[in-house]
Amino acid sequence: MKQELKLATVFSGIGAIEHALDRMNLSHKIVFACDNGDVDILSKKIPEDISEIEKELSELTKEIEKIEVQDEEDKLYKDELTLILAKTNEELVTYKGMNLENSSENKIKRKIKDICQRTGMLHEKINSFRILKELSKIDSYEEKKKFVDSLYKGKNESNKVKKTYMANYKLDESNFHWNVSFLDGNQYKDEVDLFVGGSPCQSFSLVGKQRGLADTRGTLFYEYARLVKEIRPKVFIYENVKALLSNDNGKTWETVSKVFTDLNYNWKYKVLNAKDYGIPQNRERVFVVGFRNDFKLEKEFEFPQPIKLEKKMQDFLIDNAPGGYFLPEKGVDFVTDEKNLTKRYTQIDGEIQLCQKKNQQFNWHGDFVFQSEEEAKQKIKVDLKKYFLSEKVRKYVLATGTKNFYSKPKTDLEVARPLLTTMHKMHRAGVDNYVTTDGRLRKLTPRECFRLMGFSDTFVIPVSDTSAYQQAGNSIVVDVLIHIMNKIFESYPALKSDEVN
Repeated sequence: MKQELKLATVFSGIGAIEHALDRMNLSHKIVFACDNGDVDILSKKIPEDISEIEKELSELTKEIEKIEVQDEEDKLYKDELTLILAKTNEELVTYKGMNLENSSENKIKRKIKDICQRTGMLHEKINSFRILKELSKIDSYEEKKKFVDSLYKGKNESNKVKKTYMANYKLDESNFHWNVSFLDGNQYKDEVDLFVGGSPCQSFSLVGKQRGLADTRGTLFYEYARLVKEIRPKVFIYENVKALLSNDNGKTWETVSKVFTDLNYNWKYKVLNAKDYGIPQNRERVFVVGFRNDFKLEKEFEFPQPIKLEKKMQDFLIDNAPGGYFLPEKGVDFVTDEKNLTKRYTQIDGEIQLCQKKNQQFNWHGDFVFQSEEEAKQKIKVDLKKYFLSEKVRKYVLATGTKNFYSKPKTDLEVARPLLTTMHKMHRAGVDNYVTTDGRLRKLTPRECFRLMGFSDTFVIPVSDTSAYQQAGNSIVVDVLIHIMNKIFESYPALKSDEVN
């Protein structure tokens, strides 16, 4: 009996692995997804004032001391809280020892802000601990979810990630979870073939502050590992930034490696760059692939070998008509073929759209409209108008930097710089991507960013540009996942065969 591959994801984002399986035309079912869309109900905003911070830390110290350790899980939480508290106090001491007269105002502000964020994270962990204690008193998984959902009541509209995810994939609301920390993996034990996730990377990223596992976002790695242990998927894929390997002089990776090994999975890791797998974006990420120890592999798993990059970033731009919206000669011949038109494989300028099929954009099936190249260019100019830079912004993004920060400004790259979640803020041209259109400089559109992450144009973007940029920058490159999945199937064909064990 043919079965669908059963997929589950946490830190699901906009569903990179889901889209990868769609593009591979592989039959699958989404068991559950989980992402809070950066909706924060647990931390506390601390005033950027040293006396207020000291007062807050004093109260938090008392709160942590009050925690009664009843089991190993309680001990782990208390140890994490103690670690974050110690690091925060260290930063406070460092700040007090700074020569404020010789420090720039921005440096002082950044330091205070950093300490405030750490203090706020302590509140997040303490509140999470209390909620978990309440959840431990509830037996029913359904009631547990109702309890967690009630905490986020009124926040649904704020979860832009969920909005995009649900607009593109079929999943019942009962299986979309808000918070990975409150998700009991035993609910889905032995129901998942493939489990994919990448805990928030800010604590390890070169763009972030590299706090590692001393950051609550870093400790979410443990939640991912816990769910692997509880769910026991046949295969898991974990993704994070390359800096995970070097954080804290390699100590973070040593800890992460030990955790993966203790899960009783055969696992391997490798840093892969999107530009080596068909996407012209210089985006390096570490991938971990694990197979459950009790499954026999047909062959040892090896990560995919790099392939020659055939496309440039310009091929992904909306205003690059030949590589964007206009069909090549072969495509025109197929679409206009009398047989294909008669059999309704294709349709030109139809009033009622043909039934959409998976991946039809790759094989020239479906609906097409006739449009002259000149007409298309005129329309494109209107569409792109809001993405052009004003003279003031243009001068800023082309600057080399200020004071101690330097970056070489360069536009119209053939291989894109890594897409950032903050690219809507328009960083300098040595950090973000800019292109020239009709002699004017413009930023990439959200659709172009999604293309550079491997998402097809059929992918629905139901959110604002700001949210779309953030979601694209947070995602995993789809094409890299496709190459990894092909190698997984080579090692473990049963994962997609008619007889999924």
